[in-house]
Amino acid sequence: MTMSPEIARPHVRPALLKPALGVLITSVAMTLVGQACAQDSASTQSQSIFGDRFNVNFGLGMAVLPRYMGADEYRSQVLPMLTVQRGIFFADTARGVGLQWQSDSGFGASAALNYDFGRTEKNSTNRPGSNELIGMGTVKGATVGDFMISQQLTPWLSASAEAELRVAGEKRGNRYRLGFEGIAYHSQTDTVTLDIDAHAGDGRYNQTYFGVSPIQSQRTGFSRFTADSGIYAYSAALAWQHAFDAHWSTVASVGVTHYTDQTRGSPLVETDAEGSGLIALNYAF
Repeated sequence: MTMSPEIARPHVRPALLKPALGVLITSVAMTLVGQACAQDSASTQSQSIFGDRFNVNFGLGMAVLPRYMGADEYRSQVLPMLTVQRGIFFADTARGVGLQWQSDSGFGASAALNYDFGRTEKNSTNRPGSNELIGMGTVKGATVGDFMISQQLTPWLSASAEAELRVAGEKRGNRYRLGFEGIAYHSQTDTVTLDIDAHAGDGRYNQTYFGVSPIQSQRTGFSRFTADSGIYAYSAALAWQHAFDAHWSTVASVGVTHYTDQTRGSPLVETDAEGSGLIALNYAF
């Protein structure tokens, strides 16, 4: 997928993450991936699928996030980010390991293996969870396959659809995303982007993260809740990237997630809308 040279920003998004964290890491990971693609786009299109060089980007960020999906309490988390790309192959901390393909017509596709760390029933600094969930049980981690397609609609707007399918580990179901990614402002040193997404899950996924079974109700005192398949949240993120030179850049991102009627009746959803924020420093080798 090729945009005009002055606003090259490939919309190959990272693996679909839980909304609050995904809303933010999407913006930062897009910066790292965008830098790598910009450096490698010409060689990838004109030579073999293996490209002619490795592109490596490293970032370190600090995020403020809800403790889990629907929580009204927050946690801070240090987020190291690494992207390695050569040709159509990539490996990074947000999307996992996989392949991506982009055409001159604006169509892109990617497939990757990644890992979902699940949710714990105690406060944690590096994974979703809260002491308020004691008795709910831990949602163990799962290996997932992430599949994404995107289409550039205009030089400043793209649409994308994504499916994250459970491959192994916790039988937590599958989730999906449909969204639009736009460039609100661009100059030689600054880029402002806006992402708007709808997040959906199948019945098993929504029940895993929003439902309360009879046994869980007895253990926790939460009222029973059965979560059906459907859209569980909408999210939006505004990100600002500033480039100091060809190597160093910063990204600041703020996001909001709004839960739908599909899940707001769950006792685990303590707020209709939750915010999140992140700032990161990136270096492109």
